Amino acid sequence: MKGLLKGESLGVKNHLAIINIGGFDDHKIRSWGKEELRPAVSYQLNGVETGETYFEGFVFNPISSKDGSYIHPLYDGFGERSTEVDWIRYLELLFEKEANLHALNSLADNPLDIWIGLPYPLVGETVFGLGGTDSQLIFNNMTNRLTALTWWYKQFLRAWSSSGFTKLKLQGFYWIKEVLNEPDEALIQQINTLIHEDGYKTMWLPNYGGFGAMKPWKGDHLKFNVTALNTNYYGNTMMGTEWINHACMFSNVFGCGIQMNIGKGWTFSPFHVYDFLNFGLPTRNNYINNNLLVFNFYNITCKEFAENHPAEYQQVRHFFRKEYVDQQYPGRAY
Repeated sequence: MKGLLKGESLGVKNHLAIINIGGFDDHKIRSWGKEELRPAVSYQLNGVETGETYFEGFVFNPISSKDGSYIHPLYDGFGERSTEVDWIRYLELLFEKEANLHALNSLADNPLDIWIGLPYPLVGETVFGLGGTDSQLIFNNMTNRLTALTWWYKQFLRAWSSSGFTKLKLQGFYWIKEVLNEPDEALIQQINTLIHEDGYKTMWLPNYGGFGAMKPWKGDHLKFNVTALNTNYYGNTMMGTEWINHACMFSNVFGCGIQMNIGKGWTFSPFHVYDFLNFGLPTRNNYINNNLLVFNFYNITCKEFAENHPAEYQQVRHFFRKEYVDQQYPGRAY
């Protein structure tokens, strides 16, 4: 059995939040400015900055860089497949002045970890573009997919090296597909090797129960440095809190972090945040102490979370500081 995955054991920060570039819900933000990101970077108490860091790092997740086109494979079929133009626009958005990376750098009092989602080269016959080559690339083979991915990765590193960020540490890159298909395995091995040779880490955030996350686990085989499971618990679906327990048992064996979901809408119960916090206490699964934690926001921004749900926002901070105590609420079944 492996040890549990804590950020400290890998030299990375332990409490991360995902920033979606584009989206498929009410929040399709592509340029995250300082006002939107401020409560995620700096802990607010009753609307006043305390000078304390909230999230210690951020994971950029590319969903769409323009309307009607999707980079993230989860949304294939809802619009056009991405091309070179979409990938370039994603790169431009990451480095947009006064937004995204620049906004985080200007807000941070303490250094923040940064993880960059790699655009996903979806298998198919769509003409991608040149991708730094002399001939058109089509993603019907691994070579062309790797060529495009390598080209974008190197473009990013060039932009990063000239950015002058003083409060951001580039930890590594994030494979955005949540399940694993066999055609991706060789591609992941190749791009992960390249990234590791350059001194960066790689991250995967799979769905618990998803192919590759269970049948069998490939996180170590594909040499991801950091993995964190989505428990698939949202509070108002068929997947109850037992899914948190099951995902944690799995993480105990394979050394994974845990994802915690915060959202609004019919899939989320009013008290789902407290469920995630309660089940992380030492008397239950103890991921308050033992696991790297990645926070997903669905149909809600961290700013909206802080302003409209200040009690939960504050309790998450108590959790980070290991000061959280079990919270009761009406109708609690455990």
